[in-house]
Amino acid sequence: MFSGQRCGDRRTRSGRRLGRRGVGRCTSHRGPRSTLQRQLRPLLITLACAVISQGGCSGWWDLSSRAPSDPVPLARSTAHEVASAYPLTLPGKQATRRGSYVFYHDTSWLPAETLLRELDTLPDELAEALQLPIGQTTIIQVFLFESQERYERYMKAHYPHLPIRRAYFLQEPRPGGRGDLKVFTWMGDQLHTDLRHELTHALLHGTLKDVPLWLDEGLASCFEWPGSQRGIHPQHLEHLRRHGVQPDLARLERLERVDEMEKPEYREAWAWTHFLLYGPPPARQLLREYVQQLRHNPRPGPLLPRLQQSFPDPAAALLDHLNQLDWPARHLSPPAQVQSSQVSPRNGQP
Repeated sequence: MFSGQRCGDRRTRSGRRLGRRGVGRCTSHRGPRSTLQRQLRPLLITLACAVISQGGCSGWWDLSSRAPSDPVPLARSTAHEVASAYPLTLPGKQATRRGSYVFYHDTSWLPAETLLRELDTLPDELAEALQLPIGQTTIIQVFLFESQERYERYMKAHYPHLPIRRAYFLQEPRPGGRGDLKVFTWMGDQLHTDLRHELTHALLHGTLKDVPLWLDEGLASCFEWPGSQRGIHPQHLEHLRRHGVQPDLARLERLERVDEMEKPEYREAWAWTHFLLYGPPPARQLLREYVQQLRHNPRPGPLLPRLQQSFPDPAAALLDHLNQLDWPARHLSPPAQVQSSQVSPRNGQP
């Protein structure tokens, strides 16, 4: 970057002195010569020749007196400053290892101990709920950016196809293995729930061959809160109680891309998954059998036909389950009965 360098100093960014061609590019930004200047030009040339003959030309090409007092930096200097402030690199000056997790960060992480103690229990919570050997041989890399700006800049540069989210889990291919399990997020106010959400994804994908998108997000939404809440997502439940829902598991099971999942889909995915985790015993048994198949078969088929064998009207069973949930502690309004909405989930309020 040339900002702050006087162009008459005749130096590049590396400090090497320029020859006459380099200095000649500097301009004084002055107007055309006056008549008096044209008349004095022969005299000046004569004086210059005398100076050169006595002391050489070094002083003649020193144009610092003609350079602007505040030279305008090149246009690319602005982009260079931004890149310096938010480099396109992963954090990694410090590393914190905890169980299956390796956290990489560049700055001090003050609340780490309190948060890590709670993250320690996440694999056991998943293992108990799903009856799976969760996290036994899994290593998850977690990259904690110190700011939202740096995080978003990195993600846009390296994963431009992904929509903007506060955090991401990515499974990157690796020859001869399941692939590297990586979580990317930044140290924001919701770091606690963001980490539990994304680490749930990582633990599942470290154990199963694959996870259907709706179930993947549903389980992450259930386990992003402490285990004492038994999977209840207060914001999702509150919205469903206020606005209702039109359950459509068949539609959810057809979704395959993350950009197809918006807030209505996340809410419905959470509702179905909570029903399967904490609903009637046949629903819980069905979920456990389904995830056991996912350990060996990445495409075991849709879940809805199996659910219909135990529940002739799965949508009605789901609404009944949601209405029985007891979570008044943080409600903004008295609990209301969840009803089937006549509005498509995509058109509902976020």
